[in-house]
Amino acid sequence: MATFKTISHQTEKSEKMQLQDQSKDIRVDEDFSRSELIELLAVIFFASLSTLLMIHLEAFDKLYRYSRMMERYEFDEIAVFLPSFLAIGFVLYSYRRIQKLESEMIRRRDVERQLLKSEKLFKNLSITDDLTQLYNSRYFYKSLKEEINRLIRYKQPLSLLLIDIDDFKKINDRDGHLQGDNILKQTGIVIQDCLRNTDSAYRYGGEEFTIILPETGIEGAIIVANRIRECFFAHDFSSITNKTIHISVSIGACQFKPEETMEDFVKRTDDALYKAKRSGKNRVHPSQ
Repeated sequence: MATFKTISHQTEKSEKMQLQDQSKDIRVDEDFSRSELIELLAVIFFASLSTLLMIHLEAFDKLYRYSRMMERYEFDEIAVFLPSFLAIGFVLYSYRRIQKLESEMIRRRDVERQLLKSEKLFKNLSITDDLTQLYNSRYFYKSLKEEINRLIRYKQPLSLLLIDIDDFKKINDRDGHLQGDNILKQTGIVIQDCLRNTDSAYRYGGEEFTIILPETGIEGAIIVANRIRECFFAHDFSSITNKTIHISVSIGACQFKPEETMEDFVKRTDDALYKAKRSGKNRVHPSQ
């Protein structure tokens, strides 16, 4: 529950940050428009002022005094150069405008990349178990529902494994909860190493884990389950006191029936796990 509150707080914080960024972008756009208008007016003003000053001070006479022409320009002749000054001003203005637009586009692309990165991070936090780095139980039900819908549409088999660490309570009672958490962390790694590319693993709760096996019948599910069981039995789990611990798992395997609900499917898998535990542990029990 604390994790969900933390995730919710982080999500709200992310949304506030996005709203602040959006309002900041609006203010930037307003300031940007004002500065553009001021620059444009300044270009027109200084271009006109420069032309009038050159006319008034007879700057052109001085420039051409030592030239071959040696003739005085009248006002209407000099005024011909006004469009040239304005054109130069507009070219400079356009160049600066393009530079600002490029800078703004680069800045916005960086902001978008950061937002996408943050969104992906928060999404992963909301569907991932912190301890084992497997998907959490909330995401398990969402994924299972999607797989069942896909199964109904394409008529493909679907199987489910429910895994329980044998005698995990004894480890907690004997070595403490820190050692228990250490075992759970390593359990997540072992399960991930045993999965096929199409499979997905979830921490169902406590020391229980589920694995969704798309396009897999009960025979294939039993093969995968036994491979996982053997991986656990052969793995050397390290303790916080640098001792080696060997643990085993019991697994219930079940194939989905088109006429049953998702809840019934999970219940049958749980019943199969219970029978595996009652039959002596460290074994796979398929559901009928």
